[in-house]
Amino acid sequence: MDQDPAFTRPETLAFKARRTSFARVLMLNALLTLMTLGIYRFWAKTRVRRYFWRNIRFLDDPLEYTGTGGELFVGFLIVIAILFPLGLIYSAIGAVVPPDHPELEIGLEIAYYIVLFALLQIGFYRMWRYRMSRTAWRGVRFGLDGSTWSYLRLSAGWSVLCALTLGAAYPWMQIDLWRYQVRHTRLGDQTFRFDGDARKLVLYWLPVFAAIVINVGVAVWAAITYGIDTVIRIGTLAPEEREMLMTIIGGTLIADIIGVFGYLYYRIRQTRLQISGLRFAEARFHSRLGFWRLFLFGLLAAVLVLAMFAVIIGLIAPSVYPEFLSMRRGSVDQGILGNLFLSGAALFIAAVIVSPFVWTLLFHFEVIKQTVRTTTIDNPHVLEHAAQSSAQGPRTGEGLADALDIGGF
Repeated sequence: MDQDPAFTRPETLAFKARRTSFARVLMLNALLTLMTLGIYRFWAKTRVRRYFWRNIRFLDDPLEYTGTGGELFVGFLIVIAILFPLGLIYSAIGAVVPPDHPELEIGLEIAYYIVLFALLQIGFYRMWRYRMSRTAWRGVRFGLDGSTWSYLRLSAGWSVLCALTLGAAYPWMQIDLWRYQVRHTRLGDQTFRFDGDARKLVLYWLPVFAAIVINVGVAVWAAITYGIDTVIRIGTLAPEEREMLMTIIGGTLIADIIGVFGYLYYRIRQTRLQISGLRFAEARFHSRLGFWRLFLFGLLAAVLVLAMFAVIIGLIAPSVYPEFLSMRRGSVDQGILGNLFLSGAALFIAAVIVSPFVWTLLFHFEVIKQTVRTTTIDNPHVLEHAAQSSAQGPRTGEGLADALDIGGF
């Protein structure tokens, strides 16, 4: 007998979102963000997350996002209240550094970047903790335990090793940090595991590593040959030396192009490994995420954004540039300031509103769609046994992530 459709086993993972409905969400977000001078962006993030969460279904039930824009806004204000005094202290110390002690200035810059690095790592981990604590499935919450400081120490140690090895340790760093996140991530009262091996990524990282080594080698050779502060004028060089230098520059450029494309492909393979190594009790995850579809959508989004800016600049440049020159000469014609203001407003809207809209609608949407649709799970019903946890999540949102502009939506 044929199986009754009413008892058909539900699809393990499904993505139900549509670009048309998502475009309406983005357009409303853009309008309200513009009207509130950017304040609404915290609530806009929340609307986008709720849209994606409810359109990702696991065993025929959607995920649920319980975070609020108010939590993100309060978290942002708290962190700004901390970062602003730190910025004042940094500026004050820099102002009193004697000009004849460059080593003190270098030390201050190093300390600044160390603090910035630490804040980025703390912000990233706390961002992940907040999002997990505000995600639920069938009423059971996700969560993230572990220590922010332990994650920071782990990240700092790997970053030093990456610098010493010119990036050779990068795949191991990424997988080890992901492993720390995963083994402290839980659904209800049960935690996930990760069994991935970074050695599977070495082959895909080689083009990027080769590009790094070539660039560092060329920089060291140029510093030894011509000096650090020397300005090289190709026209004054001997023909043989000029030809050699152009060959080196061309070879470095080709290596960089290969390195950029290699990094994009590496990121896809890393994501596949990160998903395929996930375990939850007897449940095993697998990913078949592909490269070319995402690459083409990203390329299309980039071309559209660049074309938009080219059109805007082409329209405003013939009328604005002569007026700008007249202002520099001291003669201000009527309407110049108005034209400049309108031109600046057009570029601002294109950069802050339209470009993110195009990029999110085309590329980010496709990334989430393909990630969900290419992921399969063995023994998915094991996840139904997770019981609710009594652990409490953070009360405020992703303050550091918002203040430092990391993590997207």
